[in-house]
Amino acid sequence: MDSYTKQMNAWKTVWQKNKTPRFINGTMWEQLIAHWEKEETAETSSRNSKNRKGDRGGKGMYVHNLGACSMSTKEDELIEANDGNPVDRLQLIKVAHTNKTTSQIQDPVIKGVVDFVEAEIASQSQHLSDDGDSTGASTNLSLLQINEMVEKAVPKRKGGRLVGLARRASSYPASSLQAPYADPMILEELHDKDERIGGIGGAEHHYLF
Repeated sequence: MDSYTKQMNAWKTVWQKNKTPRFINGTMWEQLIAHWEKEETAETSSRNSKNRKGDRGGKGMYVHNLGACSMSTKEDELIEANDGNPVDRLQLIKVAHTNKTTSQIQDPVIKGVVDFVEAEIASQSQHLSDDGDSTGASTNLSLLQINEMVEKAVPKRKGGRLVGLARRASSYPASSLQAPYADPMILEELHDKDERIGGIGGAEHHYLF
């Protein structure tokens, strides 16, 4: 929560107690009160609160253990710790939701996803082994195969966003099992550089002629 939101919430709490905060412009305070008293504002606030505290079928509020760290930042940290190589979504979702003190995943929905995917991995790896090839390379599923399992298992929000995963983590295609991994952030930087180079070339051409 940013400082502006914190301040607004603090002032609203004061107003709900029928008090006036110190050091606030009188006109601004009157405008805030008028805003809070609007029926549509109250309805929106109630709806947002209900969404945040929704029981998700009795599963309670969504819980992660990232603190102030974003999911994308955590993904970057895991990639850096993995010598610059991408990590699968199962590892990302486990690290992001495992309590450091208890070593347990607190969110029951995410725990269900992790348990399901780990069971699927074990089952498919065993199936490969039972087929007669017991080498480690053949029984280890690829990163993209694991990502596909996670994507199918996690609940979807409106717009297709995957619950418990960063935007970037869900941006590369899990179904393209043979496709090489390419970080969308790197591709975007390369695209920006191409545009800058093109702009320089155009400027030089204009200067010469």
